[in-house]
Amino acid sequence: MLPLAALLVALAPPPAAPGTAEAEAFRALARATAGEPTIAEVQRAAADLAGADDDQLRSWVVRPRTAAWLPRLSVEGSHTERDTRVIGVTGTVESDYLRLAPTTQVGVRLAWDLDRLIFARDEVGAAWTASRILDRREERVRRATKAYFHRRRLLLQLLLDPPREALARAERENQVDEVTAELDGLTGGLFSAGRMR
Repeated sequence: MLPLAALLVALAPPPAAPGTAEAEAFRALARATAGEPTIAEVQRAAADLAGADDDQLRSWVVRPRTAAWLPRLSVEGSHTERDTRVIGVTGTVESDYLRLAPTTQVGVRLAWDLDRLIFARDEVGAAWTASRILDRREERVRRATKAYFHRRRLLLQLLLDPPREALARAERENQVDEVTAELDGLTGGLFSAGRMR
């Protein structure tokens, strides 16, 4: 799903031969991170929290043009009481009478903006919003990836080269907790869901 994950897998060093210091480092890292989320899970969780998925973003861009097929509907109505006063002579009698002619009119109008089938002004805004969400999602994935590997380096340092002084060790452990909290914020609590070191 994410090209960054494929790049990281391709750049990962190959496993070292058994018995070397590198092999011991890989085993220590595997023990320290056993049961924790993988980088793919971290990136997926960070991307999911960033906003709408790809299908939703595509539909935002397509909808304004598709909406042009629907007509604008307007309904108008009016009612009038017309009265006409008629004065005239009929034979030898002068007549004066009032003639009422009430009318009620109802009109329904459908109108299409066919030019919007070619280009809808709202497409630009939808495309801009979609690109901003994609940028935000990519940035969250980048930050989560960076924090994930920074946390692994800190854990490896704690295991293979623990500080001798209590204060330095506490500071290193605090750094691990800080990066873990950042990862939790970026992934919606993926690390605090029972998977802490």
